[in-house]
Amino acid sequence: MALTVRHVLISTHHRFLRELDLQESRVEFRGRHWISCFPKPSTSLESLNFACLNGVVNIHALERLVARSPNLKSLRLNRAVPLAVLAKILSCTRLVDLGTGSFALGNNDGAGALLRVYNALQQCNTLKSLSGFWDSPRLIIPAIHSVCKNLTCLNLSSAPMFRTADFIGVIRLCQNLRHLWVLDHIGDVGLNFVASSCLELQELRVFRANADALASTGVTEQGLVAISIGCRKLNAVFYFCRQMTNSALITIAKNCPRFMSFRLCVLQPRSADAMTGQPLDEGFGAIVRSCKGLRRLSVSGLLTDSVFLYIGMYAERLEMLSIAFAGDTDNGMIYVLNGCKNLKKLEIRSCPFGDTALLAGMHRYEALRSLWMSSCNITLGGCRSLAAHMPSINVEVINEAGTIEEADGDASDAKKVEKLYLYRSVSGPRGDAPGFVKTL
Repeated sequence: MALTVRHVLISTHHRFLRELDLQESRVEFRGRHWISCFPKPSTSLESLNFACLNGVVNIHALERLVARSPNLKSLRLNRAVPLAVLAKILSCTRLVDLGTGSFALGNNDGAGALLRVYNALQQCNTLKSLSGFWDSPRLIIPAIHSVCKNLTCLNLSSAPMFRTADFIGVIRLCQNLRHLWVLDHIGDVGLNFVASSCLELQELRVFRANADALASTGVTEQGLVAISIGCRKLNAVFYFCRQMTNSALITIAKNCPRFMSFRLCVLQPRSADAMTGQPLDEGFGAIVRSCKGLRRLSVSGLLTDSVFLYIGMYAERLEMLSIAFAGDTDNGMIYVLNGCKNLKKLEIRSCPFGDTALLAGMHRYEALRSLWMSSCNITLGGCRSLAAHMPSINVEVINEAGTIEEADGDASDAKKVEKLYLYRSVSGPRGDAPGFVKTL
């Protein structure tokens, strides 16, 4: 991927490159000199994001690139860019979006570099979005206080040093915030301060800080209820939590009917209502009934076929649905496919849905962009039947334990399929599938 990026930069039209974003790319690091390949003497670059890149970059080339990019507004650095370089970059740009890179104090940085960053941030009156903070010591936190009042986007999902007290000190100053990404170790206490300070909040993402942490850590339904009470403009949530209740979901749906995206992950699969022990069907039913504009939904916890009946009946604008460890019978998947007329992507994992449900949806698959099923009850025979009846749809069977050719030799149609990927494309089946993927 690094070579591909380099080739893009030296191609015929490189002088018109305005944006290079590697965030969603799988990048193989092959040296630090790719950043020297941007055009000279000046560029039209407006946005550069290499935060996901592992490896050292050519620091001097980066500084020269920033200096000759007068239109640069968005810059997200990786953790290899040291604090002293960040100070230089901030002094010669008017960034709107900054990903800080590493805030670690190296041997050559010391207090002088920290002071320079602090002073540079004092002058950043155009900054609206802030992320990064890898390896940051807690003493760096006061340095960002000066930019908080103008921030509309704050991403602390890579900043484990922001414990509850530090987080509260920052979030109290972020009264114009629209988008917030945090780790769950801020707790319900931290979310309560968000609810009282960030009244304009539209998107909240709470990620798991430590998968090995005790179950008693993290956030619960109480934090999200508080957010729904204080942040009435909220329209998107991605929330990892220890527990959830139907009454909380009903309250959240009532307070925030503007939801377009609601993604909930209860950490323990098939967790029931933490108060009553009942399935969470009624809570998610309230979400799809109240939020008429819902486009994306991820359900979690103990769920029966009833929740899919509610989704099929009420989620009229739903475009993407993710399901895991849910449902009782094939009827659950059938309810969704017979409803949800605008559905484009359906992702199903570890559910009891089988061939009956898969084949019952053939009238819908032409309209879907993709269907993904893993660890369900579908068989090779069911997938073959689907492929035979729908030749215009690509039906891929995936067996990562070995090649499909090996499995086909002695496998009957009753053999369960590990993973199924169904998708439409104008060019037909892909020609680069590895050996463990077979297009039927």
